[in-house]
Amino acid sequence: MVVDVSTHDFSQELTLACSRFVRLAARRADVGVSSVSWRVVSTIEQSGPLRISEIADRERVTRPTATTVVKRLEEEGLISRSPDPEDSRSVLVDITAAGRAKLAEWRARMDASLDPILDSLDEDERRSLTEAARILARIVETHDSEPPAP
Repeated sequence: MVVDVSTHDFSQELTLACSRFVRLAARRADVGVSSVSWRVVSTIEQSGPLRISEIADRERVTRPTATTVVKRLEEEGLISRSPDPEDSRSVLVDITAAGRAKLAEWRARMDASLDPILDSLDEDERRSLTEAARILARIVETHDSEPPAP
């Protein structure tokens, strides 16, 4: 599929392609846990302890949904809750040692399942996707905390 960057549909095509790739990767890795669960664990690993409201905001889900995901991850021993020292009414959610190990295992399975697909790319395609990944990471880093557009 060739994307015409001059069209107004570029953002839609990029979003759909990224979403489809993420679903393909999750299906091929077959880790038995929803991708939202791994995103939450990964976000906590990267950001440090977060409140449930912060998890909900970052994942663009409702607080009840974030609470459900956190509860399931806590039951699996992947994350833990502790009192927030800045607000006794809140808790902080953090990754456990088991969560780090499972996340590393998930990433390894993801790599192993995608490597055969990505190995079929030529050098120019690999360079293009490497640059695209860097650009997307920069965009996310720069704009992830912004409120949604009206």
